[in-house]
Parts: sequence; structure tokens; C-alpha cells
Amino acid sequence: MTPGRSLRVSSTFVVVLYLCVAGWFFVLAPWSRFWSTHVVPGAPFWLMTELAQPAVRGALSAFGLLHFFAAAGWLGETGQAL
Repeated sequence: MTPGRSLRVSSTFVVVLYLCVAGWFFVLAPWSRFWSTHVVPGAPFWLMTELAQPAVRGALSAFGLLHFFAAAGWLGETGQAL
């Protein structure tokens, strides 16, 4: 494996790992006890009621799903380049 290819593979791994971890966070955290005990009370007053809304939680979960699609795109792009 050449050094350029090795760097491309390892950087792709890091990006895909980040996207998957962030995706899982955004999919699971808004619906967990962590969200209602740490995130919502720590937010400014005007934002607290919005963060507790199911629609906002669903939007954040959809944002997490977008992270998974982005990770799949990175993997597909790298597979073609290798």
C-alpha cells in the first residue's frame, strides 16, 4: 500500500467513524433520560421549551440519520477511488 493510499484510507476511516458516532448520538440522545436531565435544563430559558418538543427531537434524530447517509457516501466514494 502506498503512503498516499494509506493516508486516504485512514482519513476516511476517521471521518466515517466520526459520522457514525455523531449519528448515533443525534438519533438516540434526544429520546434518552440524558436529554431531559442534562441538555434541556442546561439550555437558556427560551430554548428549554423548544428542546423538549417531540418535533425538535425528531428533527435531531433525522439529522443523525443524515450523518449515516454521509458516512455511506464517504465509504462509496472511497471504494471507487481505491
